[in-house]
Amino acid sequence: MGLDYIRRQTGKPWRKRWNGGLDRLKAPTLLDLTMTEAARTVTAELNAGARVKAGDKLIVQSAPDGLTISDGLRAIGRITNPSSEISTAIREGGGYAEGVLQRVGLFGDTAELSVR
Repeated sequence: MGLDYIRRQTGKPWRKRWNGGLDRLKAPTLLDLTMTEAARTVTAELNAGARVKAGDKLIVQSAPDGLTISDGLRAIGRITNPSSEISTAIREGGGYAEGVLQRVGLFGDTAELSVR
Protein backbone atom coordinates (compact mmCIF):
# COMPACT_ATOMS: atom_id res chain seq x y z
CA MET A 1 0.00 0.00 0.00
CA GLY A 2 2.81 2.47 0.70
CA LEU A 3 4.57 3.32 -2.56
CA ASP A 4 1.70 2.34 -4.87
CA TYR A 5 -0.73 4.48 -2.85
CA ILE A 6 1.56 7.54 -2.96
CA ARG A 7 2.08 7.25 -6.73
CA ARG A 8 -1.65 6.86 -7.34
CA GLN A 9 -2.55 9.87 -5.19
CA THR A 10 0.14 12.28 -6.40
CA GLY A 11 0.03 11.55 -10.12
CA LYS A 12 3.10 12.55 -12.13
CA PRO A 13 6.51 12.92 -10.52
CA TRP A 14 7.34 16.42 -9.33
CA ARG A 15 9.69 17.25 -12.25
CA LYS A 16 7.18 16.28 -14.92
CA ARG A 17 4.44 18.17 -13.15
CA TRP A 18 6.48 21.43 -13.28
CA ASN A 19 7.48 21.22 -16.95
CA GLY A 20 4.43 23.27 -17.93
CA GLY A 21 4.86 25.58 -14.95
CA LEU A 22 8.40 26.42 -15.97
CA ASP A 23 7.20 27.46 -19.42
CA ARG A 24 4.50 29.64 -17.85
CA LEU A 25 7.11 31.35 -15.64
CA LYS A 26 9.26 32.19 -18.68
CA ALA A 27 6.36 33.82 -20.58
CA PRO A 28 6.04 37.63 -20.37
CA THR A 29 3.51 38.88 -17.85
CA LEU A 30 1.76 42.08 -16.95
CA LEU A 31 4.72 43.14 -14.79
CA ASP A 32 7.43 42.38 -17.32
CA LEU A 33 10.90 43.54 -16.25
CA THR A 34 11.74 44.91 -19.71
CA MET A 35 9.30 47.81 -19.38
CA THR A 36 10.90 51.24 -19.12
CA GLU A 37 9.55 54.69 -18.56
CA ALA A 38 8.77 56.79 -21.58
CA ALA A 39 11.40 59.28 -22.67
CA ARG A 40 11.02 61.98 -25.32
CA THR A 41 13.96 63.43 -27.22
CA VAL A 42 13.97 67.15 -28.04
CA THR A 43 16.51 69.51 -29.56
CA ALA A 44 17.73 72.32 -27.33
CA GLU A 45 19.66 75.50 -28.13
CA LEU A 46 22.68 75.87 -25.86
CA ASN A 47 23.99 79.17 -24.54
CA ALA A 48 27.42 80.31 -25.68
CA GLY A 49 30.13 78.88 -23.45
CA ALA A 50 28.00 76.03 -22.07
CA ARG A 51 30.30 73.14 -21.24
CA VAL A 52 28.29 69.93 -21.39
CA LYS A 53 28.91 66.38 -22.56
CA ALA A 54 26.79 63.38 -23.45
CA GLY A 55 25.36 61.64 -20.40
CA ASP A 56 25.02 64.76 -18.23
CA LYS A 57 21.84 64.93 -16.17
CA LEU A 58 20.15 68.32 -16.49
CA ILE A 59 17.05 70.03 -15.10
CA VAL A 60 14.29 70.96 -17.53
CA GLN A 61 12.05 73.72 -16.18
CA SER A 62 8.93 75.27 -17.66
CA ALA A 63 9.17 78.95 -18.55
CA PRO A 64 6.68 81.41 -20.08
CA ASP A 65 8.32 81.25 -23.51
CA GLY A 66 9.29 77.55 -23.65
CA LEU A 67 11.49 75.36 -21.49
CA THR A 68 14.74 76.27 -19.74
CA ILE A 69 17.62 73.81 -19.28
CA SER A 70 19.94 74.21 -16.32
CA ASP A 71 22.86 72.43 -14.74
CA GLY A 72 22.13 73.05 -11.09
CA LEU A 73 21.70 76.81 -10.67
CA ARG A 74 23.36 77.74 -13.98
CA ALA A 75 21.05 78.09 -17.02
CA ILE A 76 22.77 76.53 -20.03
CA GLY A 77 20.10 76.48 -22.75
CA ARG A 78 16.48 76.54 -23.79
CA ILE A 79 13.89 74.70 -25.84
CA THR A 80 12.00 77.37 -27.74
CA ASN A 81 9.18 75.40 -29.36
CA PRO A 82 8.47 72.31 -27.25
CA SER A 83 5.56 70.10 -28.19
CA SER A 84 2.39 70.63 -26.21
CA GLU A 85 2.66 67.06 -24.88
CA ILE A 86 6.05 67.71 -23.26
CA SER A 87 5.04 71.13 -21.93
CA THR A 88 1.89 69.74 -20.35
CA ALA A 89 3.71 66.76 -18.82
CA ILE A 90 6.34 69.03 -17.25
CA ARG A 91 3.76 71.49 -15.93
CA GLU A 92 1.70 68.67 -14.39
CA GLY A 93 4.86 67.22 -12.85
CA GLY A 94 5.47 70.34 -10.77
CA GLY A 95 7.23 72.40 -13.43
CA TYR A 96 10.44 70.37 -13.44
CA ALA A 97 11.73 67.23 -15.16
CA GLU A 98 15.00 65.37 -15.48
CA GLY A 99 16.77 65.42 -18.82
CA VAL A 100 19.74 63.37 -19.98
CA LEU A 101 21.96 64.83 -22.67
CA GLN A 102 22.19 62.35 -25.55
CA ARG A 103 24.30 64.22 -28.12
CA VAL A 104 25.92 67.62 -28.49
CA GLY A 105 25.87 69.25 -31.93
CA LEU A 106 29.01 69.62 -34.03
CA PHE A 107 29.43 73.32 -33.24
CA GLY A 108 28.27 73.03 -29.61
CA ASP A 109 25.22 75.25 -30.08
CA THR A 110 22.55 72.50 -30.08
CA ALA A 111 22.00 69.31 -28.12
CA GLU A 112 19.58 66.40 -28.11
CA LEU A 113 18.03 65.95 -24.71
CA SER A 114 16.00 62.96 -23.50
CA VAL A 115 13.28 64.20 -21.14
CA ARG A 116 11.60 61.79 -18.71
